[in-house]
Amino acid sequence: MKVLLVTGGSGFVGSNFINYFFRRNKSYIIINYDNLTSPSRYNNLREIERSPRYHFVKGNILNQELVNYVIKKHHPDYIINFACETCPKKSLITPASYFETNVLGTLRLLESARHFWSKNNYKGNRFIQVSTTNIYSPTNDKESYLSEDSGFSSQNPYIISKASSDMLVKSFSTNFNFPAIISRCCCNYGPYQHIDNFIPLCIKNTIENKTICLNEANNIHREWLYVLDHCTALIRILFYGKNGEIYNIGSGIESTDGEIANRILKILGKPAIQLNSAKEHDNLEIHNTVNSYKIRNNLSWGHKYNLDDGLLDTVRWYKENKDLWM
Repeated sequence: MKVLLVTGGSGFVGSNFINYFFRRNKSYIIINYDNLTSPSRYNNLREIERSPRYHFVKGNILNQELVNYVIKKHHPDYIINFACETCPKKSLITPASYFETNVLGTLRLLESARHFWSKNNYKGNRFIQVSTTNIYSPTNDKESYLSEDSGFSSQNPYIISKASSDMLVKSFSTNFNFPAIISRCCCNYGPYQHIDNFIPLCIKNTIENKTICLNEANNIHREWLYVLDHCTALIRILFYGKNGEIYNIGSGIESTDGEIANRILKILGKPAIQLNSAKEHDNLEIHNTVNSYKIRNNLSWGHKYNLDDGLLDTVRWYKENKDLWM
């Protein structure tokens, strides 16, 4: 059997990926290395936790000794790195922790994998760095699509740390012929996302007949992708991607927070919110839509869920799993 090491596998996207991959690739053993800091939750993988093909290791990727031990013991063929600090607002308060986890933690993984894999000249190995399209500088032109070569934003420490970790991975690939690929995905939504995030919180507040708070102007357009579509993209990259490449993953579906909230209200049979127009000095639209041509054309990937279907499945999951609201 082959071995897949997933770091940060108990979080939102990581747990969805493990659950999806586990059921469709029965010749793989999965090692989930996670520190279980919020919003990572052990219960996200409770359905497979007793399988002999699944092993959980509680640990921080900053712990070089433990990272080395896990890689030496389990001999992973592949590593997928989901582990990161993700909240932009919190990064403004505690920026050091974001650089420690997102940059230094990635370095720990790269150094360990390089040490053990290089003994066999990287044969059969691959490292996937899971990143975000939020690192790109947004545009005011709705007809403009951001490519893998677009410039980085410096909006907050979270974005800077993610861009830095991407550059670190790229440097290992360039200088050491290290078998790494970087994926950059747009905003995700779906099951197991922490309730404090925008879409789950909208669902929760609507179900509980509470007010939905829209904190930002209604001129910011975000690109959204259902999390299982992200999982299928990562599998295509893992098995068919080209080492050293960067792949954007996007749906091409943009919505403002107000539009998303009204879609959720409609699904749950509630009246729509009357949206105020953006203030005059904020009436310039902000877009962050990426060009996903490379993964669609070269790796034959395409997203399955449109926004309405994805939100319907997400609402259904949160209604049926109130015990996982945390």
